[in-house]
Amino acid sequence: MKTFRLALSFLTILPSGRLEEAGKKEFAASIKYFPVVGLILGLIIAAIYSLASLKLAQQATSAIAIVSLIILTRALHVDGLADTFDGLLGGKNKEHMLSIMKDSRIGSFGAVAITSVTILKIFLLSAVTLKLKIFAIVMFPVVGRWAATYTLVTQPYVSDKVGLGSLFMDGASSRSLLISSLITVAVAAALLQKNAVFIMAAALAFVILYIKFVEVRLGGMTGDTVGALIELTEVVALLAIAVI
Repeated sequence: MKTFRLALSFLTILPSGRLEEAGKKEFAASIKYFPVVGLILGLIIAAIYSLASLKLAQQATSAIAIVSLIILTRALHVDGLADTFDGLLGGKNKEHMLSIMKDSRIGSFGAVAITSVTILKIFLLSAVTLKLKIFAIVMFPVVGRWAATYTLVTQPYVSDKVGLGSLFMDGASSRSLLISSLITVAVAAALLQKNAVFIMAAALAFVILYIKFVEVRLGGMTGDTVGALIELTEVVALLAIAVI
């Protein structure tokens, strides 16, 4: 339970109980629970959406759900999204990109990325059929955090300085990826049944393309690029569900 509470504490603002000091082994082991944390987040924002939909129009309710997710995750991945776009699109070389990503200020690329991703999520969620709406809300945070586990296990940490990303990457095992994948597939099958294969295939294809792009630019991953991947994979998952 310690590793689960560690994942919950890191990825959300939800209470996780008192945590003892954790080392790299515990951080690396906690990534198998990332989809479970995504499921908890999905259930919470699904409840928020359901309550808001009693009085508000669909797009307003979708906006409340998406903003609620940002708040529940203390904008951690949104920050990574902005840093990643600023660095990868604004940097001249690897060293310059990494230095931009470490800068706490948000540049024009980052601002556009945050705005675009937030708007896309709201409109894509609004476009999902009513029959699948709640299932979609529960599902897309799960897929996004599975993408993070996949990347943390399969990719190297690129920065020469120890960061949050390195805590999870060092010692991350294929067993964690297997457990994470089984959890994600089980949730997808339960919620989306025959459409689960399409959703997971779309997410996996995007994750592979994203990894290749970042690898060409940086040679590996950072905590920021993993955070950006979570945000972008959520968009892909919502898009895939919307076109079903």
